[in-house]
Amino acid sequence: MKRNLCLLSVASLAVLSSSVHAQGLLSLGQRDEFEKKLPFSVTVGLGAGWDSNVNLSSSDEQDSMFYKGTLIAEYSTGDRRTSYSFGLTYNPFYYVDAPEGVDDFQQSASVNFALRHRVSPRLTITDNLYFAYEFEPNYQIGTSVARRTQPYIYGYNNLNVSYAWTKRFSTVTGYTISGIDYDDDSEAGENYISHMFSQDFRYAFTKVTTGVLTYRYGLTEYDNNYGDYTSQYFLAGIDHSFSRRTTGSFRAGAEVRDRDNGGSSTNPYVEASFSHSVAKQTYVRWYGRYGFEDADIGNSTERSSLRTGISVQQRFTNRLAGNLGANYIHDEFEGGSDSFNDDIVEVSVGLDFNVYRNLVLNAGYSFTTTSSDLENREYDRNILSLGMTAKF
Repeated sequence: MKRNLCLLSVASLAVLSSSVHAQGLLSLGQRDEFEKKLPFSVTVGLGAGWDSNVNLSSSDEQDSMFYKGTLIAEYSTGDRRTSYSFGLTYNPFYYVDAPEGVDDFQQSASVNFALRHRVSPRLTITDNLYFAYEFEPNYQIGTSVARRTQPYIYGYNNLNVSYAWTKRFSTVTGYTISGIDYDDDSEAGENYISHMFSQDFRYAFTKVTTGVLTYRYGLTEYDNNYGDYTSQYFLAGIDHSFSRRTTGSFRAGAEVRDRDNGGSSTNPYVEASFSHSVAKQTYVRWYGRYGFEDADIGNSTERSSLRTGISVQQRFTNRLAGNLGANYIHDEFEGGSDSFNDDIVEVSVGLDFNVYRNLVLNAGYSFTTTSSDLENREYDRNILSLGMTAKF
């Protein structure tokens, strides 16, 4: 599987050098942030904090202090015809008193690349790449196991070709390859690689409202070959611009999933997003999705999930800014020897204070709680952190 994910990365870069619908949440809504970034910047940071439940235990919580580092490099450029952006992030992490079964040194890294090229007034090509190595679940991606296990690699590349046939009617043809690979052998059964083909038919009713009909066809292959399946999505929806800086997107319909070892079933599928920004002062993004997901429990063959979350960034003064994030996940596991439900709530808040023009003091707090029909899957976790970053 690691070889497949490396090939995914190489293939993605090859497409980009010559010229996100994803299984996760990265592609929900329409975001175009090329103009919001500095041409090139580097951010470095150091911090420390406290984790109340490092081992995610329901009955024997063990806490620890930790130290962490941050390195971010970003580049963005382009003109009205061609724009692209690149980002690289690395985060080392060290637990002072890691409990048994948890490595004291952890690290995560990610690479993202986005390209938009207008071949002509009618034809536009976009490509989005995201490749990451992480040790905590990333709720903004929405594909990994919802509770921390062992580090994993996740990657996806999304290529879209948009063509305006008339002033009102256009089509978007897309292809996405994505996959995940867990370091822990106990999670190896959940390693997969997926191919998704999509076709959107778009009709602009007005300058701000567009109706959309969508068909998607996906093929997913697992390392153990047991969970392989194909899926078809039949969706209808709408994209609406409430203002120049406020947009919303909604899709609803059904997914038909045909499993190689589990028969065929149909489930409702809904996805929606909303984003709002005001200059450099305020940014709000909300997302929601309900549908089938890949079961991350070995003895369960099916999972239906509701995911929703919101992120808010607000600059209060020239020196003080705040951020808020909240995610909720409801999982229903069925099949196999157990059927049960999980509910996960994660909330985080943070403050940034500019000590100098490019030196920022960061403070943050996050809380995660999991309730479940299975008592040993329940836990609460608090994380406090304090650090400083410098941007050049």
